[in-house]
Amino acid sequence: MGSLLMAAGCSQEPSISFFCESDRAGNYILKWEVSPKDDDDEIKIYMSKDDAGFQEPPVLTTSVNDYVATIPTGDPIGRHFFRLKVNKTFSGVISNRVFKTDSVQNFRDLGGYNTVTGKQVKWGRLYRSGELYELTGKDKNMLDALGIKTVVDFRDHEERLQYPDDYQAQKIIHIPMYTGNRAYVREKIIDGTFYRGDAIIFTQDTYKTLITDYSEEFAQLFDILCDEANYPVLIHGYLGKDRVGLASYILLYVLGVSNAVNEDDYLLSNSNISEEQVMGEARFLPERMQEAATVVCKVNLSYLNYAKTCMINKSGSIDNYITNELKLTEDKKEKLRQILLY
Repeated sequence: MGSLLMAAGCSQEPSISFFCESDRAGNYILKWEVSPKDDDDEIKIYMSKDDAGFQEPPVLTTSVNDYVATIPTGDPIGRHFFRLKVNKTFSGVISNRVFKTDSVQNFRDLGGYNTVTGKQVKWGRLYRSGELYELTGKDKNMLDALGIKTVVDFRDHEERLQYPDDYQAQKIIHIPMYTGNRAYVREKIIDGTFYRGDAIIFTQDTYKTLITDYSEEFAQLFDILCDEANYPVLIHGYLGKDRVGLASYILLYVLGVSNAVNEDDYLLSNSNISEEQVMGEARFLPERMQEAATVVCKVNLSYLNYAKTCMINKSGSIDNYITNELKLTEDKKEKLRQILLY
């Protein structure tokens, strides 16, 4: 499990940047950078199972020059949150972003990011992932522990029929978006008639279709996210990278996360999708066929930029697309900020 290196989002000095990951045994590894700092400065680490409150005393006090600490919790299922303190300066709330799973691709928390206005996206409210097909017992326990209340499934009818979700949340909402016959594409890759160029065109066409034909479906998602009673929410597709990737990008954009950080979140799919699990025997194919498989299983900023160009072509700007096509009024945007920002 892991997260990006994040700044504290605090105007006071010193500035604290952090990184957090955890393992299946419940150990958290915290890494930090403090600037400016004195060599004799101490860093205090506070831990809580509730991101809304942190109590004295800290679980660990150590030198800022240690840069890393491992915090064992003895709890492989429960979620833990942290804050760092140097002198009188606190970091933002810290937790792991990525979850190691046995049967789910690309499962991660959309929280933790700082906005350009100094706010922070709340942890534990909104998750994103691939499909929930044939979950292991461990993965079901993880979802239960996270308290997932609403699952939003972007897969189309055929995808859901062939690979039904194996998790029963209180609310399961289907918002189907057709992105091509994945079994057909996989078969074409394996039989050697679908190459890298074909895969790139296929993916670009998918992103264009999502922007031009499915604005009502994305608007439906944001209406769901504007209802605080639905949280915590998990949105998923097949691999959680294209339909979910665009939805996540638009949401973080609305919340005020910088474009650079937003793009980094989009690219995190590349390190959290197992091409071997997705394509199986394709990894033994000749290189030119493997290149096609990689395109299908991964994301690239060129696809995201193409989607943004499609938004601009359709509405004149990304902001206009969000307002006019996705029906995200200023009131709805403010509601999302109230629900999802510290």
